[in-house]
Amino acid sequence: MNRLLMILAAVFTVHSAAVAADPAPQPETASLPVPTIAVLPFDSRGARAQDENLGKSIAELLSVELATQGDFELVERAELDKILTELHLSATGLVDKETQLKLGQLTGAKILITGSVFRSGDNNYVVAKLIGVETGKVLPAAAKGGSAATDLVSELAVKVAGQLTARSRQLMPRPKTALSVAGELSGTVKGNGRKVYVKISESISAPAIDPAAETELKKLLIALGFEVVEDRQDAEFLFLGEGLATDSGRYQNFSSSTARLELNLYKGKQILLSDRQKETVAGPSYVIAAKDALARCSLELARRMLPALK
Repeated sequence: MNRLLMILAAVFTVHSAAVAADPAPQPETASLPVPTIAVLPFDSRGARAQDENLGKSIAELLSVELATQGDFELVERAELDKILTELHLSATGLVDKETQLKLGQLTGAKILITGSVFRSGDNNYVVAKLIGVETGKVLPAAAKGGSAATDLVSELAVKVAGQLTARSRQLMPRPKTALSVAGELSGTVKGNGRKVYVKISESISAPAIDPAAETELKKLLIALGFEVVEDRQDAEFLFLGEGLATDSGRYQNFSSSTARLELNLYKGKQILLSDRQKETVAGPSYVIAAKDALARCSLELARRMLPALK
């Protein structure tokens, strides 16, 4: 009997040690950033004159419903309508890949929601497409019934919210890092010891020890074989820019920040390239979100601009 108790005690001790060494994993969504979402007008397929505005009404109702369904960051309707008008998309939610990227850059949206509303037989159908701005990947959601199309929006919103909560990562690209971008560019961009000076001033409305965009760009340049110098007079190329990050609100356990970075690439006094990038990121605190947003802007701009130095 004593021998049996000793064996059971030993098994319990080993099991307890294993549990302590390998604690239960936290839910994956706990560390995910909150993606910014833009709900575009739906395409209304009907012969009646009032159907022209039905698609816009569906989008407005869906935006309101999503705001109550979960912790989703939605592009404000006023801002979105202004941009859609500028891009001549106010009457339709159908967009091509180039327009999707443009909308993402202008609004900070990572996921677009659009779709169509139509009647078939005795039922109305509201069909949504969730589109990853940078990946082009699509997830579906739909609602149907004999009631009016606008009455189906609540059901549609529940299904859209479910897709966003469970599968939004499928629509998003893998997060960029200095090493991942270096790997992407290494086949075409070779530093060969060429000297580069980097200076990016940043404002995030909070004390910041180091400039995140500048640090990320320096890491990338070093990884590609450039020499980053402290004196601009010693440099063959110069990256000069300005970054600004602002508070975009709080969503459950995340603080959100939107950053905009403008960057110029010089060779001597000649401007080779000038570009800008806007990113919205959520993090455990505003300062972290702001710095991560500026770092993402820096890497995306570098990915577009560095091929000029191949």
